[in-house]
Amino acid sequence: MSDFELVVHQDALETQKRYHNRRIHLEQKMEKIPSQYEGGIRRYKEYCCSTNQMVGTEAMLDYLYISLTDYKIKKTTWERRLAAIKKYLNVIYRIEFKGEVRVAYELSAMRKMYLEDQYAHLIQVRGKSAIDKKELMSILNNLPVRAKAICLVNLVTANRPNEMVRLKIRDFDLKNKSVYVYLKKQKRWHTKRLTQDVINAIDLYICKYGLKSEDYFVGRVYKNGRYESTAITEIGYCKALQRWTGLTGYNFRKSQVVFMHAAGADLPTIAQQTGHKSLETLVQHYLTVSETTIDKYL
Repeated sequence: MSDFELVVHQDALETQKRYHNRRIHLEQKMEKIPSQYEGGIRRYKEYCCSTNQMVGTEAMLDYLYISLTDYKIKKTTWERRLAAIKKYLNVIYRIEFKGEVRVAYELSAMRKMYLEDQYAHLIQVRGKSAIDKKELMSILNNLPVRAKAICLVNLVTANRPNEMVRLKIRDFDLKNKSVYVYLKKQKRWHTKRLTQDVINAIDLYICKYGLKSEDYFVGRVYKNGRYESTAITEIGYCKALQRWTGLTGYNFRKSQVVFMHAAGADLPTIAQQTGHKSLETLVQHYLTVSETTIDKYL
């Protein structure tokens, strides 16, 4: 074999190795079960055990039917449980649902049951309440430096919890009053605007803890005041907001939407700041008429 043929052969082997490694890596990604599915999977397995059923599609249908008819769980919870169990059965038991006509038929029938009078209350969705922005600002302005900066950013940007925990200092362009946010739900980057008050709070926070470009904006701070650059969980972040303000990130998000709308902003302007892709979603879930407004005309 000539030197040229040897080089070609080695290149071919390296290419085949890359192909193999790529397939393995992507298969591992596809077979990873999201952490948010763990609770739903655990309950399903406990149900199978308590009813002496084999794990599979029949037990899944039985569990979901009982969840609706006996336990009367909300439609949103039912859908989350279904997604979790399907992922579990696909990854662990290699069950493909595309060819399961009977399964699809029964799931469709259960969804229709939610439209019946006796179950209609289970499709009701009650979102987080909006808080008067002046009242909310008075609370936030009295918080410690770190909590104040984080809460103000969450409020003005109307970020989701999963967007807040991923922010890094490098994502802020304080000179141009902007922050670049990765919208995980839409898989894209989006620019949001900041106010001068928020910028001032961020500057104080960065200065106090000596934050660097690659540090996480939220991070973690221990009781001794030591900051650690880490991506905390969404649950951990929500607990922090509850501890600081008694509210959730979605209270902040809805409050900002309602405030902008009351100030005269049109829907595209609001969506540009919040990152909403659908104006219909914005109207349905964030811009319902407030009880206070209704009370004015009673």
